[in-house]
Amino acid sequence: MNHPFLTGIGKLGRQDADGFHPVMIKPEFITVFSELEELYLIFNSDRVFYVTISERKIKDKKTWIKLKEDGIAEEQYLHKDVVIAIDAQDTESKGTSLDYLLGYQAIFADEEFGIIEDFFFNGAQQVLQIVDKNKIEYLVPFVDYYIDTILNNPGCVILKNALELIAFYRAEAKSK
Repeated sequence: MNHPFLTGIGKLGRQDADGFHPVMIKPEFITVFSELEELYLIFNSDRVFYVTISERKIKDKKTWIKLKEDGIAEEQYLHKDVVIAIDAQDTESKGTSLDYLLGYQAIFADEEFGIIEDFFFNGAQQVLQIVDKNKIEYLVPFVDYYIDTILNNPGCVILKNALELIAFYRAEAKSK
């Protein structure tokens, strides 16, 4: 059975003696998860539970949650993997959106480089679409390796390590 309306964001660990479950959340969904109150649990038997988080705690650098509903630990005992999921539409509306960067100036090597016109998720990370004054489009992964600093006032993203990436897109544009 498929769950096309759900997006898996992590895994639920076994319940401890205090009723808390450790969670392992994919890095791109940590912000989304931190704001969640309700989520789906998908068991490997294709059973889906809609549950509510009643408490959270950090212990040994791990996030732990307690669920309001009973019976989760018993169901988990019957099935090995439990996927934490959210409604697929929520992934854009709850923290993974980079809408606030649209229109920001991209700066590289202390020079204005282009304008952030769009972004998308490529399955691994968010990717910024930057267009320069010559209408060349650059796709820059929104990861620490390429993003140095985000300044909300005056609205710019400072890039780093992008020399080869920029050269690639400029060469591609010349060959067209």
